[in-house]
Amino acid sequence: MKIKDKVASGLGSVLEWYDFSLYGFFAPLLAQLYFPSAEPAIGLLKTFSVFAVGFFARPIGALIFGYISDKYGRTVSLKLTPLLITCPTLLFCFLPTYQQIGILSPLFLIFLRVWQGLCIGGEYANNIVYLCETTKRKHLYFIGSIGSCTGSLGILFASIIAALWYAIFTPQNMSAWGWRLAFSISLIIGITAFLMRRNMEETSVFHDVQQITFVRNPIYDSCKHQWKDYLLSFGLTFLPATAFYYIFMFLPNFLSGILHYNSSKILGDNSLSLLIRLFIIPIIGFLADRIGGIKIARLSCMLFILLSVPLFYSILYSSTFSVISIYIFALLTTLNAATTPGLLVEILKPETRCTIFSFTFNVCFGIFGGITPVISFLLVDKIGSKMAPIYYLVFAAFVTFIATFFFNKRMVKHEK
Repeated sequence: MKIKDKVASGLGSVLEWYDFSLYGFFAPLLAQLYFPSAEPAIGLLKTFSVFAVGFFARPIGALIFGYISDKYGRTVSLKLTPLLITCPTLLFCFLPTYQQIGILSPLFLIFLRVWQGLCIGGEYANNIVYLCETTKRKHLYFIGSIGSCTGSLGILFASIIAALWYAIFTPQNMSAWGWRLAFSISLIIGITAFLMRRNMEETSVFHDVQQITFVRNPIYDSCKHQWKDYLLSFGLTFLPATAFYYIFMFLPNFLSGILHYNSSKILGDNSLSLLIRLFIIPIIGFLADRIGGIKIARLSCMLFILLSVPLFYSILYSSTFSVISIYIFALLTTLNAATTPGLLVEILKPETRCTIFSFTFNVCFGIFGGITPVISFLLVDKIGSKMAPIYYLVFAAFVTFIATFFFNKRMVKHEK
């Protein structure tokens, strides 16, 4: 398989996460433009509610594009999504503000976020499946870990652009056109990904499975005959999703909002830890190909179960070790990020692989992972203990730990 096709596949995931994350980084500014309110918190809440709508649209998009990938080919879906993600971004760059067209502006914004969420639901997981199916089995976890890195790279790129934009532009210029310029960068990425994917080769796995097995409806067939695969995929993905949003979304806000740590320092550490992950994840993936991905996934669960409480306790009550504990948490997430793609590819039948992978991944990351910060803050509020949120992370580790014992990789004869 051509290296260009692999790069083109990964570039689409960078696009989706850049565009999706940038909205979150610009949320306070977008709240002023599209949800003006006398109470800034109300406008911000509405803005993040629209952000959440995009998350809830992702599982629906996962089923649609997973179906297309399993029925008509991996490349058919991957050729569509860059343009379909880029179109709402282009419209968003020219979307009038609330002051210009009133209530229509937030309504159009919701429509564009739903559109984008649907398309994103079909991009990331299908990209990983494509990368894994176009590599030798002995490199499965390594190439899967590379696919996992594309999402982090998109988030990191969005974080860097947001930081640069706030530093370069005045508040007036940012509000007038600066933020639109930042989003327009995704147009360049999207068009480049589309052009690179136009002639990408289909995977041999899909060609072979078409000759051996015919599935009329991948969604119906998988729900009827492979519900256990759905449950196992949910279980294996639950900790990775929860841990990512807990450590990189909840923890920074908890430290700055509840413990009153320096926001700039926290965001700096957060960005640095994301950067470090990009170098460590492929190394873990390489190691997983040697000793087995399930062993590393199980080790990750055990470490989260054993270390989460003492690490979180040190963050709360030990200023000396708090930063070290934050970085240890970030390092623990690399074990799951490197192995989960390979695990899911190994357990799922190729004829319904994209459908199940896309749906379970997007439900876990898009919904259960996305609500992790909300659940964590609710635990603090309702229980009245700052230690309460960490037990949700421990619970997620137990769920995935149990799932690892049901792992039984599916050796398919037409996959080399």
